[in-house]
Amino acid sequence: MLIVLVVYHHVGYVALLTLFSRRSYKRFVFAKNTKATTRFGILICAYNEQAHIKEKLHNLGAMLYNTQMYAIHVYLDGCTDNTYEEAMLAQSHLAKQNVVCHLHFNKQNRGKAYGINELIKLAKPNYDVLLFTDVSALLSIDVLNNIDDDFKDTKINVITGVYILDDEATAEQKHYWQYQNNVKSMESSLGAVIGVPGAMFAIRSEHTDLLDENTINDDFILTMNALKDGGKAVVNANINIVERECDEQSHDYARRVRLGAGNWQQIKLLIKLLSPKLGWVSFNFISHKVLRGVMPILLALIYSLLLCMLLFSSLLFPKLLCGAIVLLHGIELCKKVFKISVKIPIVDKVNYILNAYFLALWGIIKFERGDYKKHWQRVHARNSEQNGSIKIIKRCIDIVGSATGLILLSPVMLLVAVMIKLTSRGPILFNQLRVGESSDTFVALFDVLKFRSMVVDAEVKSGAVWAVKDDPRITPIGKFIRKTRLDELPQLWNVLMGDMSLIGPRPERPVFYSKLEKDIPYFSQRTYGIKPGISGLAQVMNGYDESIDDARNKIGWDYAYMLSTSSPRSWCYMELTIFFKTLVVIFTGKGQ
Repeated sequence: MLIVLVVYHHVGYVALLTLFSRRSYKRFVFAKNTKATTRFGILICAYNEQAHIKEKLHNLGAMLYNTQMYAIHVYLDGCTDNTYEEAMLAQSHLAKQNVVCHLHFNKQNRGKAYGINELIKLAKPNYDVLLFTDVSALLSIDVLNNIDDDFKDTKINVITGVYILDDEATAEQKHYWQYQNNVKSMESSLGAVIGVPGAMFAIRSEHTDLLDENTINDDFILTMNALKDGGKAVVNANINIVERECDEQSHDYARRVRLGAGNWQQIKLLIKLLSPKLGWVSFNFISHKVLRGVMPILLALIYSLLLCMLLFSSLLFPKLLCGAIVLLHGIELCKKVFKISVKIPIVDKVNYILNAYFLALWGIIKFERGDYKKHWQRVHARNSEQNGSIKIIKRCIDIVGSATGLILLSPVMLLVAVMIKLTSRGPILFNQLRVGESSDTFVALFDVLKFRSMVVDAEVKSGAVWAVKDDPRITPIGKFIRKTRLDELPQLWNVLMGDMSLIGPRPERPVFYSKLEKDIPYFSQRTYGIKPGISGLAQVMNGYDESIDDARNKIGWDYAYMLSTSSPRSWCYMELTIFFKTLVVIFTGKGQ
């Protein structure tokens, strides 16, 4: 059933669109009228856009439309660069062309949804149509004329154009948008375009609703809300939207995570669109966006079921399918690690799609954790803490690895839990506050989970102290699970939740932190931009800490691991080395 849904979303839905779009929703075609009849409010939200804002405003000032029938409103949302100054220069030039441009400046960054709502409040009573556009996109100069003509059909509430990427965009991004433009064209023939390019879309003012302040994909929510009472959404093939600012691969990954969270949120916010009364809008919404939103979860379930069948079933098909999946991902990993630029069209496309979905799965997890209840930032902001692509790949490995580990090791964990319960009094699990990832502005704290290996209230008399060899506080079963590192298994849940990584520096206790920072220079930098791990280079080389001298010896290993993240090849080698050394520790009982 899961595979059927995946196939339907990617193949069956497009096939149905192809079939039914031939008997499409017929739009009225009106004779071209050079006289402007629609009043347009062009709305732009800008945050640190000094590189493009002037060109964007000049582009809008060059529209082949009566300048008395449209005005530009720019909301400058707490910009910290020269966006405002550049916009003022463009505003003075537009005034000479009789183009009205209003600049709305807010010293505080309140978020994109807030800015859009402020613009809607200002413009909705004064214009027939609100046109939303991004600073980074240029529009064909006849865009207002085309929209004016289309809105003569009173059934249409939303209009967009054809999204065209810059020549510097990656091949994967170009293929993706070619596919999307094709799908949207067929949806348009049914009057039910599901999702528009945020770079430009127009909505009738009376159908433009305010956004929830935590909205992620504002363009989608705005346009789909405009259809909830039965309106139509179409693509005008004569309108070109040219995107000048294309993502690098690592930035595209970050955008995919955010889109995954947004798709998940959309299902919750647009529940009214599931009504069959909306016809094609409802059908397309379910087939296109609802399935797109849950697809990461469906794929994760398919991968998990296939793994279980591989381990516990003798059927040949699951083994062949698992082999194909491993080969598929293995090819991509080899290309990244060894920087191979040879294109393998089908393999590259499938990997791009699968990676997008698993990045979207991480977006869903982040959304449910509440990570998106904060103001917008540009995707192109640089992250100097760690190679961006490595961080994304590492998180994907953590999610898949921890989820798989929790499933496959559950019998072992159950056995350990029973042995702890039978051999000593007290709880099975032990949680303790630890220091997580740090940056210039914050230090994360979280509760680490472990199987209890010491007696209850082990530090009541002594206070917080390091464990030592033959520590009398350690229970008989505790000694065994510490030597084999089985006590660390519950931390797979910490990894799945995003507090830890499978591999990284050891998470330290806050009670020791200030003393270690005082006695060991730059000790706090060991987790700068890196999440602590269940295993790590320092752990497999030195074991548990017994003193400050042990912690001092470990710092070199932690820095060596941090340096490896500057290169995909060295990072991959380091991860594999630590993984195999961890297995040696587990199976030889060399842990303390």
